[in-house]
Amino acid sequence: MHEIDQKKAMHPIFKNYLPIAEGIAKTVGSHCEVVVHDLTDISSSIVAIFNGHVTEREVGSPLTDLGLTILRQGSEDDLLLNYPNKSIKGKKIKSTSIMIRDNDGTIVGCLCINIDLTLLTMAGSIINEMVNVYEEKEDESFPQSVTDLEEKMINRAIEKIGKPIGLMEKNDRMEFIHLLDEMGLFLIKGTIQNIAEMLDVSKFKIYSYLEKKN
Repeated sequence: MHEIDQKKAMHPIFKNYLPIAEGIAKTVGSHCEVVVHDLTDISSSIVAIFNGHVTEREVGSPLTDLGLTILRQGSEDDLLLNYPNKSIKGKKIKSTSIMIRDNDGTIVGCLCINIDLTLLTMAGSIINEMVNVYEEKEDESFPQSVTDLEEKMINRAIEKIGKPIGLMEKNDRMEFIHLLDEMGLFLIKGTIQNIAEMLDVSKFKIYSYLEKKN
């Protein structure tokens, strides 16, 4: 299964990656998903996807939480190689992300390769090199919607604070806001208002916390 966004105009830079993505997917096989992300539209960043059944995503699905963090913090590396993931159904996945930059060197997209290791792992030591992953990389998840992505990032921040929102004191709340900012959550339209309502404060208080960080 493969999909290419036909509904909106695609930047020429991404069109150049379509045959590459399709070639990788068809060469490696049906257990290899290849995705082209347009990072200028993070709420529906997937503009092309091949073998999307691996992560059960489709054209128009949002960017992952790891992708948001990379976009927020910036990255000097063009390659993130062989980091471990899990699909929404718990399948073990090995991923590689290749940054796409414009003529100014700004990251505008990425090509991501996600390999379902289920059958490969069963093959054992013969393909041990193929299934090797670099455990030091942080896991990412594959959200099915922007709401799902937002919830995952909020839960991750709450886990790092170590207490539920209702028990957070002022310093905890400031750290909570800063963690979400570092993850890139506030790049998504409407999330500042959502977090403000969650904390029972005005959105201007959120802006105040962010300014204190800077």
